[in-house]
Amino acid sequence: TRRCPRPCVNRPVLPSCTEEHSSPPMMGIIQINLNHCKAAQDLLSQDIREQRINVAIVCDQYKNFDPPYTWLADANSQAAIWVQGGNLVQEHPARARPFFTWTRISGIYFFSVYSPPRLADVEFSALFTNITEEARGKRPLIIAGDFNVWSTEWGCRATTLLDALALLEAVLLNTGNTPTFTGALGYSVVDLTFASDTLAYQVTSWAVSELYTHSDHQAMVFEIEIAKAASGTCAVLTQSASRP
Repeated sequence: TRRCPRPCVNRPVLPSCTEEHSSPPMMGIIQINLNHCKAAQDLLSQDIREQRINVAIVCDQYKNFDPPYTWLADANSQAAIWVQGGNLVQEHPARARPFFTWTRISGIYFFSVYSPPRLADVEFSALFTNITEEARGKRPLIIAGDFNVWSTEWGCRATTLLDALALLEAVLLNTGNTPTFTGALGYSVVDLTFASDTLAYQVTSWAVSELYTHSDHQAMVFEIEIAKAASGTCAVLTQSASRP
């Protein structure tokens, strides 16, 4: 007669499909003011490929890229978001606004902002009123760019900026004293990165990069942990292999 197999007391248990067994997917971000320089924009393209960047938050670009590149610009070509892999874009503005743009990627809202020094105080205040209104209800959130306020000579503008970001419950990610801008008259920290307080803990390795940029601004680089969907499937980050 055929015997039944003995029960295995130490039989291994197969993991369920909902268990986590690997590091969460990461989204690579680079942030830079290109100083309206062609060489700087060309270098950005190279850095995106070499550093495995998924999203570039850009200020003062040399030019806007046309399709098939996923390039979302403001109304006056002063700020842009360059997404690697157009299928990542989930939402974007119905119409372009001056000095800032935004998009939603993998459930995260990204705002790129450029506040040029030429703006009068009333224009500066109006810009951040517009940003606050546009960002209302959009979470989680990254707001990044060249704000031209992080020094004493800008006076009340720093207060205007911080008040606006406080309304959005955003916190500053910049750490250390490494300058982001170096010019003929000195250096300063004018390029800033803010994240909504609920997202900040998912941001890792924020740093002022040592990459050569051919701009008078340094790049900031960081990564964001991307939450997995409730079904247990992973968010997929695609990389563009093409170059302008």
